Amino acid sequence: MDKARMADGRRHREVWGEPEAREALSEIADSGESIAEFARRRGVSAQRIYYWKKRIAETTAPAFVAVPLTATRAGQIEISADGVTIRVREDLASERLADILDVVARRGRGC
Repeated sequence: MDKARMADGRRHREVWGEPEAREALSEIADSGESIAEFARRRGVSAQRIYYWKKRIAETTAPAFVAVPLTATRAGQIEISADGVTIRVREDLASERLADILDVVARRGRGC
């Protein structure tokens, strides 16, 4: 993702696809720089980086996280992860439990 200069010294507009955007976002995270600092240093628009950050966040599926299940009282299941504990009836429909877990997962991403 090097800056290319035209003969007259102007910057050539660099085309980004998702792989280039992911690489840039990873570099920003590793560098500790703000997006504005990174953009200025790389000679790209900060708006481009914000665009890709939002676009990738919207298309990234949540990762599967295994959670330990602990039997509590007879007929109940307890799920604890990331400081959240959920207790549900053992016969709760799996679709309903999936909905509940989805809401809890989004809590960390700012519902």
